[in-house]
Amino acid sequence: MSILMIKKILLDGSPCGKCAQAEEILKKRGFWNRIDRVVIADETDINSEGMKLAAEKNVKLAPFFIIRGDNGDERLYTRVFEFIKKELESESAAQDTKSVDSVNFDVSKANNKFAGLSPIEILSEAQNAFSENLTLAFSGAEDVVLIDMASKNGLPFSVFCLDTGRLHSSTYAYLDTVRNHYGINLEIFTPSPELLEPFLKEKGMNSFYQDGHTECCGIRKVEPLGRALEGREAWATGLRRDQSPSTRGNLMYSEQDEGHLKKDGLPLVKINPLLDWSSQQVWDYIRKNDVPYNPLHDEGYRSIGCEPCTRPSRPGEHERAARWWWEDGTKRECGLHLK
Repeated sequence: MSILMIKKILLDGSPCGKCAQAEEILKKRGFWNRIDRVVIADETDINSEGMKLAAEKNVKLAPFFIIRGDNGDERLYTRVFEFIKKELESESAAQDTKSVDSVNFDVSKANNKFAGLSPIEILSEAQNAFSENLTLAFSGAEDVVLIDMASKNGLPFSVFCLDTGRLHSSTYAYLDTVRNHYGINLEIFTPSPELLEPFLKEKGMNSFYQDGHTECCGIRKVEPLGRALEGREAWATGLRRDQSPSTRGNLMYSEQDEGHLKKDGLPLVKINPLLDWSSQQVWDYIRKNDVPYNPLHDEGYRSIGCEPCTRPSRPGEHERAARWWWEDGTKRECGLHLK
């Protein structure tokens, strides 16, 4: 078997940033020596070997990997983590290592250690402990910062998103932007028809304006979250203490999530790497690292949820004030993070 990595040189002569990131990930994981040959796709030369391969395989993304088997078969990957998982990792060895680390994970000791670490270091500790049984919840600006950090760590992770069916069209487009930018799979979970259809039949589309959002969010968010976390051992969120001091002020870097249990009946571990960050720090990171963000933020939305339950923020408002704005300010949680 031979493995080719096709890297791109851009039209302006600069190297492809994603290619460099993929190379760094392979090196951090100890797999760089498994690459038999690097082929350059030079955008200024359509006859370069890499450009010919890209045209032949109808691939527009870089880097990509071609695996040529001893029997002449070929396999192609455009996502580095999928390539690593399916071609390079020993599944049994990875499982053995993961189980030891995750079983020994002590929330109290972790919190003491995490207090002296940066968010990317906290996330790295979680990735090392739980491997692909750590999943990242993705919806907003804080969450994509975690995806960026997890990618830079070069360690396994997965990402899920809850599609409530009522998101802004810009948000749906943004999900694809993030998927393509990081070359990751997004696991999408939608409301259960068995729960949603009777609810809509009885109460209509926008009953939350009259009797509150709790029941709607329970069907569109809380129940799908339970399915998203099935089979996992830990999940990471972009929660910050200052987002909602009344409901998030007492959060810890790592917690036992009593609301979601593993197969052995024990609670999942919940990791909150950005706990001490402010909104300003989140946006400083986004701009410094060219992290993609939802274009609704440029239209005045500071906190983004479902379209009918989110409006642009007003001057001087707290960032969560524009969510469920017709309700009491102490009730502005969807139920995903309540203990």
